[in-house]
Amino acid sequence: MRGARSAGLCAVLLAAACTLCPPAWLERPPTSDDWIYAAGSSGEVFVEAEAREVALTRAARRLADALGLDVEERLSVVERDDVLFVEAVGPDGPLDVFDGLELVDEAECGGVKHVLVRLPRRPAAD
Repeated sequence: MRGARSAGLCAVLLAAACTLCPPAWLERPPTSDDWIYAAGSSGEVFVEAEAREVALTRAARRLADALGLDVEERLSVVERDDVLFVEAVGPDGPLDVFDGLELVDEAECGGVKHVLVRLPRRPAAD
């Protein structure tokens, strides 16, 4: 009897987990006065990169778009030892606007990696 109950509980938990894919924040990232949020996704990649880093870079590109930044020269995000490193270059050289970028959440659905990142809002210049 106990095995049947455990199997039933596992089935319920599995069904609940399946309803969370893709995550709700993928199309509607949170909003905040203190943070700018963005999501990015990537399926399997066939270059020397990980799907997670491609998804992180795509999320950073969405942040750049939201901030009106031109990062066509270069934009990439890598993670080392749980820290995100962003290389961003605009028409006038390197940009430091992505300092403080944080990974908030991630999910994998059907072989596609989804990430949610946030960037602290900077006070407007006077």
